[in-house]
Amino acid sequence: MFALLAFAAGLVRGYSGFGFAMLLALGLLTRLSPAQVVPVALMLDLACSVSLWPGALRSFHVPIGSRLIVGMLLAVPLGAGLLSVVPAAWMTPVIALLCLLGGLLVLWRPPPVRPDGPGTRGALPAGLASGLAMTMASAGGPPLILYLLRSGLDAAHLRGTAILFFVASSGCSLLGLWAFGVLGREHLTLALALLLPAVAGNLTGQLLHRHWRPVPMRLVVGAILVLTSAAMLGRSLARLGGA
Repeated sequence: MFALLAFAAGLVRGYSGFGFAMLLALGLLTRLSPAQVVPVALMLDLACSVSLWPGALRSFHVPIGSRLIVGMLLAVPLGAGLLSVVPAAWMTPVIALLCLLGGLLVLWRPPPVRPDGPGTRGALPAGLASGLAMTMASAGGPPLILYLLRSGLDAAHLRGTAILFFVASSGCSLLGLWAFGVLGREHLTLALALLLPAVAGNLTGQLLHRHWRPVPMRLVVGAILVLTSAAMLGRSLARLGGA
């Protein structure tokens, strides 16, 4: 089951450039605690992005991307600290709610392309919000993508900037989780077990991205996030109510 989930999340990541960590985390949370899930999702997200780096480096938008990364760096210590102290019974519905809101935001139709070209306004707080959500819940995608969809970037620059932001965000989040004692050998063991299907899904997604684009992937990812996170939120709240 986990292997199939890793493949599906990798497929979405390879196709769209985002969504892997959040989709994997939502699936793993059906059986595991947030402290077990988040580091594994981040490690696999980082590993699966390696094949995307060359293309992303060529299309990374430096003025916007650099501000996003600075905001993310400010958020990592706070997010790692919260994940290390908040009980799992409360963190699970928080993660599900973040993902549900994120899915709704991703589905929200972006405005027309800005006539004055890409702007950097709002990049720093967007990076801060995404970094906090990434460290706490592997849910950094929606805040970032929502901002990028409204930044005026074209599709190539948007995808490249998102990919490299998540490389930096996942790496820094893992360092923060390790510093707070959340990251351990059990996380590495599970990540290694899921690495092959995740990479296979990622490569398949890249192939589809080059040859098959029937609908915007934003709509597919948003719909999946809304459905899965709503189910997760309902289940976790029911457990809290019965405790």
